[in-house]
Amino acid sequence: MQQSIIDFLSGLSKSIIQGLIEAQKHGGIGNLIEESIEKFRKKLFSIGIAISIAGTGFFLILWGIASAIDVIFTIRGLGYVLIGFLGVLTGALVYIYKK
Repeated sequence: MQQSIIDFLSGLSKSIIQGLIEAQKHGGIGNLIEESIEKFRKKLFSIGIAISIAGTGFFLILWGIASAIDVIFTIRGLGYVLIGFLGVLTGALVYIYKK
């Protein structure tokens, strides 16, 4: 029984490999896979750029809020401390939510 299963899997894998070789000879599947990988790579790069720009914008907004708090209360650093607390609380909420 085990030998027949091994023979079946061996024959199946050989025919799959043979089919892929034949498809690659005709240029169909090889180009498709290559194009798909290239499109995915470009999309991933675009998503990475978008995330980094959004992160920079978020940081600049927080920096502006902290600076405004410092100007309003004329206390050097209070705004940054408050923004730090906001960051810690947000991180804690994300950590709790992931569990």
